Amino acid sequence: MSFRIKQPEKIARIATIATLSFVIAWGAVMVFAQVKPFWIDEARVIYNLKFKNAAMLWGQLDYLQQFPRVYLQLVKLFTATFDYSYTSLRIPSFIVGTLLILFSYRLMNKLYSAANYNKFLFILILVSASTFTDYYVEIKQYTMDLLLGFVAIWQLLELVQINNNKPTTTARYLLLCTSFLAVPFFSYTYPIAIAPAFMIQLTFSTITLMDKDIQSGKTAILAKQVFPLFLCGLSIALFYLIDVNQLMGDKDMHQFWGHLMMKNGFSLSVLTYGFYNLFAEIGSGMLYWYIFGILGIISFLSGAYNFLKYRWDNSVAHIMQLYSILLLIMMIILFLWGKYPLGEPRLNAFAIPAISMLIIRFLDHLNEGNYKKLSGSISVILFLGLIGNIFTTCYAGFTEPAYAKKMTIYRATERALQLAEQQNIPIMITPGVVWPYDKTINYPYHNTVPGDWVLKTFPAYHVSTHLPVYPISKLADVTGNFNLLPASVDTVLAGDGEQYTLIGR
Repeated sequence: MSFRIKQPEKIARIATIATLSFVIAWGAVMVFAQVKPFWIDEARVIYNLKFKNAAMLWGQLDYLQQFPRVYLQLVKLFTATFDYSYTSLRIPSFIVGTLLILFSYRLMNKLYSAANYNKFLFILILVSASTFTDYYVEIKQYTMDLLLGFVAIWQLLELVQINNNKPTTTARYLLLCTSFLAVPFFSYTYPIAIAPAFMIQLTFSTITLMDKDIQSGKTAILAKQVFPLFLCGLSIALFYLIDVNQLMGDKDMHQFWGHLMMKNGFSLSVLTYGFYNLFAEIGSGMLYWYIFGILGIISFLSGAYNFLKYRWDNSVAHIMQLYSILLLIMMIILFLWGKYPLGEPRLNAFAIPAISMLIIRFLDHLNEGNYKKLSGSISVILFLGLIGNIFTTCYAGFTEPAYAKKMTIYRATERALQLAEQQNIPIMITPGVVWPYDKTINYPYHNTVPGDWVLKTFPAYHVSTHLPVYPISKLADVTGNFNLLPASVDTVLAGDGEQYTLIGR
């Protein structure tokens, strides 16, 4: 009997640790070896980093970019120190993503008992999600959104401890308060992720106020319970004034995400699509798109039903279930209000821990009843699928047919930039350097195919040289565009990304 209880947990733990170790090693290779060329969305961020000073980064960013400004300033400070090298541009997200892996593993052990092998789904769902695998080392903010979604869970756990009068050290309480002051400035989605904690705290505070057993010191108890979220509210308000206000007023951004938002009145089809994809997009591949879509919705409905069926209690399991339900309901309300797109995995990534907790709770509920075989079968399918997806995703990134061409363009362009800077020769470049280029119709600049400014985002282009770069449609246009050059320049380096040639007047 003992073997049957412990063996699944041991197998799941070993498989999970081995998988996570592989993921971190895979990320390190991509950071320290130039094996992952930057794509167009990264180039848009890098352009702002390289060609806007710190003060300008507080204003409107070029090429439809929005990035939490405090976070962006820190990234600017770090990458500028290393002259925007390849590794410096990759390492911020890698550090955040690796901290996320370690933090979520520790958080998992706080949430679940040692014998519960389903708990490993908590971290495997995260690492398998496309938002994690796609952006683990990319110069975007989504990995931070993921991390702060898990930080919000930790903060709520700490609040539950305080509300339940569990002992906590002064240092731990100060750490909690400091985290509430700092983290709102690093993610646009964190305020949504932490919002349910305010509702839950209101319930705790009401219970404290009505507790007749507390004869004295009630004000001090309430102050200790509420003060961390008071600080959080202040930070979120300041964050809105200096940062989010710009995001909300970005008409181009609203246009870009408009197809996922309820903009023109209620639409059942848009709601259905968004609601289903909120759960389904956690999976990878068509099979798991169906599995997570169906399982996620059932877990959400089951969690809501079970919560309403039982009386309020202060247990961690009960509070986490309430948090998850409230968060998803809030997301749906914001969506119906026309304020938030639903069903886009990058923008909904902060909800991954909530969905994971609901799925695990549903599987545990089946296991506690008369459905142990069904629960076990679903768990096995999820474990195999999630681990398999992590390995195949890492492998596929280096074996896809497009990878060889992307690397050819990256290396050829790097050599071309080195030659041009050494000899102080201008470059004429076709849009081929930006391959593949996704001409998204709802992107405000979809009619302008980039070339010159993207070339400047390559690590090999040094801002200090001010090397002139001119866009041309095709290589045959080189001689016809010599009038763009100063009269003193008689040679230009022209290329299409893959090949570069010195051409004279």
